[in-house]
Amino acid sequence: MAESLEKRIDRLCKLVGRTPDELQRSGEWVLGLAGDVCRDTSLYADDTVEDICSESFESDEYRKMSEGLVRLEFFASEMTRQKYQAEISEIMSTAWMLKVLEILKGNIYSFRKYGPQFVSILSLAYMNSFNYTVEEMAEELNISTQNFYKKKRYATILFAYEFEKFKKTRNNDGYYYYILQ
Repeated sequence: MAESLEKRIDRLCKLVGRTPDELQRSGEWVLGLAGDVCRDTSLYADDTVEDICSESFESDEYRKMSEGLVRLEFFASEMTRQKYQAEISEIMSTAWMLKVLEILKGNIYSFRKYGPQFVSILSLAYMNSFNYTVEEMAEELNISTQNFYKKKRYATILFAYEFEKFKKTRNNDGYYYYILQ
């Protein structure tokens, strides 16, 4: 007989030495922060790339970016160059979080039977630019509101578990280790 979802989640919590409530709080905190970064950074990055590459008519994306950077470096005024350098620097300073989120979402997606739905729940609840109501998210996922709350809790706990596991496996990677401490 298959193990219940609740028992599987409890077992995962024990593996990292934390209670489900602790992992849920941790997951909500990190997901809230990540959601803000995802919304702000993705919109900001799109605008910046569009501004930098707006006058390039090449069909190849790499050429567009190269041409935009060359124009910025050699033909832009000092004030314009400083503005774009500051914007690019800001984007790059948060890009690591987007990479980490993609890794974690991939790990959650592979969670037997519920993974894809959990990723959808986390994406709707935390990682998008629109604030859905609980009813809208439940309708989008074709589940009841009560079932949504329960699965959101499990998805958040699983996210925190994967985050804890990610931190432990990245201890030798100085960049992630420094940022996650």
